[in-house]
Amino acid sequence: MKTLLHVGCGRQSTEILPPFDFENEWCEVRVDIDPSVEPDVVDDIATLSKIPDGSAMMVFSKHNIEHLESHVVPQCLANFHRVLDDRGFATIRTPDLEGICRRVIEHGPERPLYRSNVYGEQHDVMALDMLFGASWEIARGNRFMAHRTAFTKRTLYRKLRAAGFEGVEIRTVPNGLGLFAMAMKKVENNLFWEVTGRVQNMVDTPE
Repeated sequence: MKTLLHVGCGRQSTEILPPFDFENEWCEVRVDIDPSVEPDVVDDIATLSKIPDGSAMMVFSKHNIEHLESHVVPQCLANFHRVLDDRGFATIRTPDLEGICRRVIEHGPERPLYRSNVYGEQHDVMALDMLFGASWEIARGNRFMAHRTAFTKRTLYRKLRAAGFEGVEIRTVPNGLGLFAMAMKKVENNLFWEVTGRVQNMVDTPE
């Protein structure tokens, strides 16, 4: 069984993960700092102090690195690198600062960008929510949801490379508001090539 480390999982499950064969090939380990979401491991994603070195084949991080202070991000990414097997890789989703700023300039900070349906609740998401965190969650006292930093394609690429990842590819998601990063610990014989069916080659650097 391959370990998929789902960091900052919240209440999310494998339903939102890539279409790998979880039942027969993967074991999901859910990690979150908030015990109320009932993770498998209660831990800070910046340290992953309870996760052994080289124990995961994949790290999945969806919309959580932006919740860290900027100076903590390098430590967090270095620990993503540390817990991965040499054949392992990380996938990271985070807001795209450049895309959001363009929407602010075009439409203002409070115009709804899209409708979100999270845990059965629907909310209009504004640029302000993407910059500073989901306002409805913060209003409930959930300070974990506040955003404390942001990334562009170039800054995220540089931070991942500085953390030790050999191969890094970053793309803008279709709505132009988010980034999708794939980072391989080692490029040669990485599991990423096997699970995606892509031809093994160096991935693209950001524009």
